[in-house]
Amino acid sequence: GINAEYGSDDEGNLPVFISPSELTYYSDEISSHKQVLTIYNPYGHTLKYKVLCTAPRKYQVIESEGLIKTHCRIDVVIRHKEPTEEGMDKFQIQLFEHGSSTIKGHKQIISHVYNVRPQVAVQEIPMQQIPHTSEHRGSGAGEPGEGGHRVDPLVLLVALLCGIALLLPTWQVDTSTLPPYLHLTIHQKLVVAYVLGLVTMVILHF
Repeated sequence: GINAEYGSDDEGNLPVFISPSELTYYSDEISSHKQVLTIYNPYGHTLKYKVLCTAPRKYQVIESEGLIKTHCRIDVVIRHKEPTEEGMDKFQIQLFEHGSSTIKGHKQIISHVYNVRPQVAVQEIPMQQIPHTSEHRGSGAGEPGEGGHRVDPLVLLVALLCGIALLLPTWQVDTSTLPPYLHLTIHQKLVVAYVLGLVTMVILHF
């Protein structure tokens, strides 16, 4: 059974560790008519607990009092017999030292009864397309109407300079009126041609 008497508020100062902090029953949900209250004993000695209630006839409690060994816990099943009317009751958990009748600590638990579980409205957020980005040719996110990324002006400038360099006369091969410093050797032109090939690949990649 459940004790209906309460201890006074100034009795005991031992912290009481209980989970959950309140009990909730729904008339239309049979599965909610049974709640489990867990009482913890983090202390270095055995404790005795006692469950009290303001409306003991409404509830059935399995093991409404007993012992909790040191560093252990106990699950107390509290079943509401007929949760047909909305309302609120109060439970109180009292703790004693084993073998003593002096209350060392107590904690109050609220019990709520509702007819139905409230429906939580979930606001639907419209789906939006994620901007597509890609490094492949023709699949980038360029300006509207474009088929791909814009080519970096610096890349175009390097390609132009390489093209001009290849048109310059070859040292000791071509005759030209251009100053000698504008004549390139064969090796220099080979390097320029190689660079132009790399730049061309970059441009085609875009």
